[in-house]
Amino acid sequence: MAANLDTLKQGYEAFSKGDIETATESWADDIVWEGPNSEDVPGGGEHAGKEAALKTLQEAVGAWDEFSLSPDEFYEGSDTVVVLGHANAKKGDQSAETPIVHIWRFGDDGKVKRFQSLTDTLQSARMLGIV
Repeated sequence: MAANLDTLKQGYEAFSKGDIETATESWADDIVWEGPNSEDVPGGGEHAGKEAALKTLQEAVGAWDEFSLSPDEFYEGSDTVVVLGHANAKKGDQSAETPIVHIWRFGDDGKVKRFQSLTDTLQSARMLGIV
């Protein structure tokens, strides 16, 4: 179990350095990405398979002029790791720090099988001009 926590900590560190390949190497080929319920917000909806999840990640991050993610707390239990943190995003002259909750579920092989992301979609949609 501690291996799952270490894997995620290394993944967040790699992501913060822009190393997406290393950040996502623990994702299973059949990972399911479950973003916020609003598919209008980049990263929203459910996406099956590593290729689809990587595309969704690129779209979610690429929607912003600037984007960074900071994990603040990690909680581990059984095959699940919950990460509490915040995202800093900038679009045009608007910027915001929003809370995030990431729920990672691992398979017996140590690969991430499911990722769930919870965040303030209304604030994001407003900044992106969606609502």
